[in-house]
Amino acid sequence: MAESLSLFAVFPVALAPPSSSSRTQCSMQWHRRISVGVGSMHRTFGVGKSRVVASKSALWRGVCRALDQNSEGQATTPAPLEIVYDPQSRFEELAMELNSSSSTPVSNLTLFSPSKVNVFLRITGKRPDGYHNLASLFHVISLGDILKFSVSPSTTKDSLTTNTAGVPLDGKNLIIKAFNLYREKTGTKKYFWVHLDKRVPTGAGLGGGSGNAATALWAANQMNGNIASEKELQEWSGELGADCPFFFSQGAAYCTNKGEVVRNIPPPIPLSTPMVLIKPPEECSTVEVYKRFSMDNTSDVNPEDLLREIVEKGISQAVCINDLEPPAFAVLPTLKALKERILAASRGRYQAVFMSGSGSTIVGVGDSQPPQFIYDEDKYSDVFVSEAYFLTRKENEWYQQPTSEQIEDLAEYEDKTCSIEKRTCE
Repeated sequence: MAESLSLFAVFPVALAPPSSSSRTQCSMQWHRRISVGVGSMHRTFGVGKSRVVASKSALWRGVCRALDQNSEGQATTPAPLEIVYDPQSRFEELAMELNSSSSTPVSNLTLFSPSKVNVFLRITGKRPDGYHNLASLFHVISLGDILKFSVSPSTTKDSLTTNTAGVPLDGKNLIIKAFNLYREKTGTKKYFWVHLDKRVPTGAGLGGGSGNAATALWAANQMNGNIASEKELQEWSGELGADCPFFFSQGAAYCTNKGEVVRNIPPPIPLSTPMVLIKPPEECSTVEVYKRFSMDNTSDVNPEDLLREIVEKGISQAVCINDLEPPAFAVLPTLKALKERILAASRGRYQAVFMSGSGSTIVGVGDSQPPQFIYDEDKYSDVFVSEAYFLTRKENEWYQQPTSEQIEDLAEYEDKTCSIEKRTCE
């Protein structure tokens, strides 16, 4: 049966040429499973530790053996060729293998890795080290990735897989950097296997990578018996990136300095408030944005006043200032046009429309749906669109992804609130 498969590597594939010819004999079993969650399911092919994943709508599960032949045509030791479908199944199998090992400590964990928005972002000055000081209201939101962790049998390296092409799987990835940092700080020796189910777009100004790093630190600590405090994890995470310490807040924080000075605050915006995230396929390079940044083209409003107004009066267009919008719009002029069109089409449905971080996501707070033109016009067919809600966590617990029932409850609550306040909530 001929098949057309789209392949992408999730493990580095580096196979030495065989010294003898090979032929493969396979014993296959066909299984159908119900898809759980969203996105396509996968089939994994591999030799040894190499893996290639192909999209497919059903499951093949089997084990093949490549029979190496010597010059006399006699079969030598078979090399196992494993065919595994679906990262979830592979994760569970690895966990079972670890459970049966008497020499390896057993632990596995699945965590939600959230993203964030900057409700306002003021740049307050340039530092001697070349970075800029900022003052910003950060808030965790319900859009996030899923990270599945397990203690690895390896004693020398971590292993990372993902469902998305283009994500680095080596030491350049913040997840691997977080593991290395944790071992450096604690002296522990455990290595980890992790699968990243990527849902937060990159280059979006939503802090997806920083959220991954913070989540990986939390997971490493959980799988080492919580030997570090939350405060220590927060302090260490600043070495991974200026946004990372924020994720160790309770979800809402006023952040200053480079962003690593985090002041927890009670959620200033009702958690039932919906929002829509709209990101064009083009990314805004943070480096390029700061190259075009000028202190002469910033707001002069005291950021403490912005925070006070949001706490006392709620979110509004006037308080959602982002000093990085002008340089970001210079890097990506179509982003400015997109924001202006959303504002013009909103007709009061959004309480505020603003860019998050250094872009390129435009956030509309007050409604979970984008304006109709996003659906109607072909030039917006490739934009990323997602609903989201503000999110917090309890102390000593990590962030939890809201269930569909919880989101429905939030939406129902917001509809009732809109009706009571006689606001326009189209």
